[in-house]
Amino acid sequence: MIVLGIEGTAHTLGIGIIEDEKILANIMDMFVPEEGGIHPREAAVHHSNKFIPSLKKALSIAKIDMKDIDLVAFSKGPGLGPCLRTVATAARAISLKMNIPIIGVNHSIAHLEIGRLTGGVEDPVMTYVSGGNTQIISYSNGRYRVFGETLDIGIGNLLDKFAREINIPFPGGPMIEKLAKNGKIYYDLPYSIKGMDVSFSGILTALKSYLRQGASPEDLSFSLQETVFSMMTEVTERALAHLHKDEVLLTGGVARNGRLREMMRIMADERGAILHTPPPDLCVDNGVMIAYLGMIMHREGIKMDIEDTWVDQKFRADSIDAPWVKEKVHFKNYPEFPGAEARIIKSRYLDIETIRKERIRKAYRIKEIDDFLRRERTKREARILNLIKALGINAPYVLDIDLREGIMEISFIEGKNLREIFEEIPENERYRIDDVIGLYIAKMHKKGISHGDITTSNIMYDGMNVYIIDPSMGDLNSKVEELGTDLHLLKESFLSAHSNLMADFERIIQSYLKYYPEGIVNVERMKEIEGRRRYS
Repeated sequence: MIVLGIEGTAHTLGIGIIEDEKILANIMDMFVPEEGGIHPREAAVHHSNKFIPSLKKALSIAKIDMKDIDLVAFSKGPGLGPCLRTVATAARAISLKMNIPIIGVNHSIAHLEIGRLTGGVEDPVMTYVSGGNTQIISYSNGRYRVFGETLDIGIGNLLDKFAREINIPFPGGPMIEKLAKNGKIYYDLPYSIKGMDVSFSGILTALKSYLRQGASPEDLSFSLQETVFSMMTEVTERALAHLHKDEVLLTGGVARNGRLREMMRIMADERGAILHTPPPDLCVDNGVMIAYLGMIMHREGIKMDIEDTWVDQKFRADSIDAPWVKEKVHFKNYPEFPGAEARIIKSRYLDIETIRKERIRKAYRIKEIDDFLRRERTKREARILNLIKALGINAPYVLDIDLREGIMEISFIEGKNLREIFEEIPENERYRIDDVIGLYIAKMHKKGISHGDITTSNIMYDGMNVYIIDPSMGDLNSKVEELGTDLHLLKESFLSAHSNLMADFERIIQSYLKYYPEGIVNVERMKEIEGRRRYS
C-alpha cells in the first residue's frame, strides 16, 4: 500500500510518502516569520503556496505518480486552525479527484507510532516535546493516555519566547543550545512539577528579571536548559515508575537537543530502561508519520467519509481508541528504584518497624538543582505529613529526618496503593473509600494545603483504612490554582489508570463538596485547567 501523508499543524508543511513500512519521500518546508512567533494565517498561506511544489518534489523523489497513491492521510489536529484547514482541504481534494480513501490522524499519536517503527520499541512512555506540545503519553487500557503535560505553554514555545528576549530569530532552540554550552553560572529558576504535569510560564518571567540585572545570555541559556530538561526527565521517570515500563521514546522538535537526550539517556541507563529517539527528520513535524499512522488505522478497518474529515484544534491523543496496539505485558519490578525519586527500604527505628525513604541523587541533574530538590522535598513531605495527621488524616508518622542527605524514617503501613488494587475492591467498599478520599482532600484544602501529587499511587489502603502518602511536591498557603491542580491530577490518574472507574472519581468530588462546599471554586479551576491547550 502506498500512502500520501500531509502534515500541517503549525509552522511546517510536510509531505511524506510511504510504501508499507518503507519511506519513499519526506519533504518539509518550514514557515519562518519575519519577527515574533508563528502567525497562524501567515503560516496557512505559506502551506497553501508551498503545497503543490512540495507534492511534486515528493512524487519525483518517490518515483511514483498520483495514480499510484492508495490512501491519503492528513493531520486532523491538534494544531493551529488555519493551518489544519489548509492541509485538510488539500487532502479532501486529492481524495475526491483520485477517488481514494482519506483518513485524518492525531498528530501526537503519529509521533509515537513513527517512533515505535524506527526504534523497535513496543510499549514505551513517550516524552513529546515541541513548540506547542509537551506531553507524557503511553498506552493503557485500549488507548493512548496523557499521563502528564504542560499546564501552560509548550517547552519549545518557552525556548522561542526566551530567544526573542535575547534577539535570536525563530526557531530559537538550536542557538540556545549553542549558547548554553558556554554557560558557567546557574541562576535559580522556578522548578514547577505537579504529579507528571509541568509548568513553564514562571521561568520566562524569572529569565527576564535576570536579563535586566545583567546576566549573560550564555548563563541564562544554560540555566534554562538545565531546569526545563531536568523537569522533563523527572516526569518521564515518574511515568516509568508509575506504569512499571522500561522503554522511553523521546520525540518532537526539542528532542533534537543534545543535552536533553543526554539527560534522558542517563536516567534510562540508571533504571535499566531503553531510550529511543527517532532520526532528526522524523522527530520534527513530518508527513511520513502522518502517512504511517494513516496506514495503520486503515489496515485496522478505520474508515472516514469526507464529512468526517473536519479538523480538531484540540484533538486529544486520549480521545480515541487505538485498536491496532496489542497489549504487551512487560511490566518490570525495580527492586532498587520503586519510585522515580526515592529508594524505599524496610527498616527499624527505635525498635519500631519503619520505612526508610532515601531520595536518590540524580546523575542527570546538576548539583545545584539536585541538592535543592532533595532537601526541599524532604522538608516539605515531613512538614505536610505532620500537619495533615493533626487534621485527622491517616498518614505515616515521621520519626526522623536528615535534610542534608534527603533521608526520612517514617512509620510502616501494611497496605497497597490504590493504583495496584482499586479495580479489585468490591463496589460497595469503593463507595466508602471514595467518601474518605473526598473528606481527606477537603480537610487539606480547607487549610490551604495542596498535596502536589495526589494520584492513586499516593493513596494507600490496608483493607480497612485509607492513607495519604508522599506530599513532597505539595505546599502550604496554597491558592486556588494549586488546589485546582490537585483535583486535576487526581482526575488524570483516574483517566490514565482507572478509566473504567470514572464514577468513583465523580463520587470523590461529590464527597469533597459535601465536606467543603466552598471548594466549588477549586472544582471549577480544575475544569479550567483541563481546558488549557496550546492551540485555540
